[in-house]
Amino acid sequence: MRTEPTAAELIDLVVAVPGVNGIEPGIGTSLRALNARIRRAGPVLSHFGLHVDRDGNRVTVEVSLDPSRPVRQSVREIQSVLRDALGASVTVGTELEVRVQSLHRG
Repeated sequence: MRTEPTAAELIDLVVAVPGVNGIEPGIGTSLRALNARIRRAGPVLSHFGLHVDRDGNRVTVEVSLDPSRPVRQSVREIQSVLRDALGASVTVGTELEVRVQSLHRG
C-alpha cells in the first residue's frame, strides 16, 4: 500500500489550482531532477519543476501563473494543496517554496 503521492500526481494537483498555467521548470529543479535520476536518490522525489527533499525539509515547485487571481492567493493555495497531498510523508516545519517563473495568460 502506497501512502505518498508520486511526482506526477503532485504536479497534477498543482496544475489543477485555479490561476496556474502549468509547471515551468527552472534550472534549479531541472538540475536536481537530473541529479536525483543519475544517483537514484532515495528520500528525494524530483521531477522537472518539482523537488521534494525530505532530509532537507524542503519542497520546491516552479510554476507559471495567469493574472486571473492575485499571485499570493495562488501561491497560498498551491502550498495548501502540496501540504495536504504530502501529509505525513514530510515532517512538520517542511518549507513549501513556490517559485513563480512567469505571469502570462495561458
